[in-house]
Amino acid sequence: MLSRRKLLMTGAAAVAGGAVIGWNALAAQTDFDEIYAGRRIHGRGELIFIDGDNVHVMRNGDGSYSTSINHYESFTSLRDAARSAVDTLGDLRPVLHAH
Repeated sequence: MLSRRKLLMTGAAAVAGGAVIGWNALAAQTDFDEIYAGRRIHGRGELIFIDGDNVHVMRNGDGSYSTSINHYESFTSLRDAARSAVDTLGDLRPVLHAH
């Protein structure tokens, strides 16, 4: 028979393990590295790069993303945001702004 302490410790370990698995699954969904329309798009965490240039990303209150290139549009994933930025930019490079 499990004591209350062992039961609580087992439950806490299971929750912690689930959180780690959940985080890794989330990271796997947001990380990407591919060629799209002849441009290399790369996403890591909440960062987007197009041909190595960083594109500013904003997280909206509903969990969607916007970029400095398409700031009036919302995207459900960083990949969709990066692809739309490439479509908008064409052959241009993103402009980096100093704040």
